[in-house]
Amino acid sequence: MKTLTLSYTDVEAHFQPASKDASGFIHRATGQQHWGAFEEKVFTSSHYRFMEYSARPASRFNIRYNEEQLPHCMNICIALQGMVEVKLKESGLSAALTGLRHHSLYSYEQEYDLMVSKNIHGVHVAIEREYYANLLCDQTRWTAQLKEKLLKQELVMHGDAAVNKDMQHVIAAICNNPLSGTLRKLLIEAKLLELVALQIEQFIAFDKTKPDCPKLRRTDIDTFHDLRKYLDQHFADDLSLHALSRMFGLNEFKLKKGFKDLFHSTVFDYIYECRMNHAQYLLRDQKKYVNEVSSAVGYKNPNHFSTAFKRKFGTSPSEIAASFEP
Repeated sequence: MKTLTLSYTDVEAHFQPASKDASGFIHRATGQQHWGAFEEKVFTSSHYRFMEYSARPASRFNIRYNEEQLPHCMNICIALQGMVEVKLKESGLSAALTGLRHHSLYSYEQEYDLMVSKNIHGVHVAIEREYYANLLCDQTRWTAQLKEKLLKQELVMHGDAAVNKDMQHVIAAICNNPLSGTLRKLLIEAKLLELVALQIEQFIAFDKTKPDCPKLRRTDIDTFHDLRKYLDQHFADDLSLHALSRMFGLNEFKLKKGFKDLFHSTVFDYIYECRMNHAQYLLRDQKKYVNEVSSAVGYKNPNHFSTAFKRKFGTSPSEIAASFEP
């Protein structure tokens, strides 16, 4: 079953006439199409755009976006139910969210794919970049660093983290706002600011649990980027820290610590992500057999591969392969 890619323009062409409710939200829905169904509920103001959306895929599909406003906005992405993944075209950065998880993202890129493989219900908030940056405190290290990155238009990715009860209550208050007129707008904006504060509070708390680390030298950073490029190409090889340390002229401690400090992932977690993402591509798009895929991504034992794949995606590779059988 090949992944179908649609542009957002393709989706828009199937929207039925829009309606506006008493709270000022604009509703649009496609109805059931051959690829599935998509529905959105949008509220727009001068500094932000709040969207509650749901997608029900008939099969796995991607929605390809090209948004001129994306480089001008900080994005809060929340999955309430199901699973969704976003992939940036130029950098190749991808991030997946499952039910009741959230992350924040700023990208200077305009093009990205929203990949939907299961029913998804989520929320997306786009907040004007400079407006968001001005909300951040200069006296706190984490927020000061985030503000600097946003003003310099550098890539930002934080998460994923759990949507706690307070965040759920805020989202419910926005989506079920009983007010109208100016009061409606003020309540939504107040709740959005509360949502931003709750998300940042989580990220700061997480940051405080990490030990402080010295800054890496420019030459070290270049070496670690070379290492990551090597892993991108050789993830299926039988790799060891000892061999990688000798190859890149680093002792094992510095390799492990520096890679995690720079990329927020251990070396072997990164290899695992590369293997699983490539395995998913081989299974879904190339229709390879499970044993072929297991070997292609570096697993000698297909059972070990199946366990690792299910841990990552929540479904076994054999279930995906079976869906292609006539």
